[in-house]
Amino acid sequence: MLMQPTSPDPKFDFMLKNNQQTKRRLPLPTLPRPAKIILTVVAVIFLLILASSLLSGRGGGGTKDIISAMARGQETLRVTQIIQPQLQDPSAQALAATASSSLASDQQQLKAYLATNHTKIGTAQLAADTDKTTDASLQTALQNNNLDTAYVAYLKTSLNEYQTSLQTAYSSAGTKGKVILKAAFDSTGTLLASPQLK
Repeated sequence: MLMQPTSPDPKFDFMLKNNQQTKRRLPLPTLPRPAKIILTVVAVIFLLILASSLLSGRGGGGTKDIISAMARGQETLRVTQIIQPQLQDPSAQALAATASSSLASDQQQLKAYLATNHTKIGTAQLAADTDKTTDASLQTALQNNNLDTAYVAYLKTSLNEYQTSLQTAYSSAGTKGKVILKAAFDSTGTLLASPQLK
């Protein structure tokens, strides 16, 4: 019969005992069964919302880029609506009217798209690109009898920026959003191809 050697000091007995590997588990607090069920349901709901956001293109980047494009379009629309009644040249008036209706249509469609994805847009978000220096420079152009030319130059620059922001938003949008953004991009391209803006 084999006997386990004993150590003279009981403090060191742990060294002589067989080291058994114990399974390591995550230390979970002991919760009552209803609490575990509630936590499981909350986790499943969170995962479903996350998956839905990713599949519909509603991730933070997509929505943010669309709102940014809308803000750019809203500023161009705001300036156009202020300036349009003061334009003298019939071709500049026609251009402003076309730009106004095109931008208003884009805004309406993008707002409806975001609403279907449960994203509300505030007035402050749409006013993010407001630039009062534009108003001042166009007012100066009006006083110098140069408003038509100044507005056409402003519109060309602004529409190019708007088209770029639409392209940025397109890359991170959902399928339906891409259709609307492409239509807006194409109509802006048509405006930019008009003789006054070439």
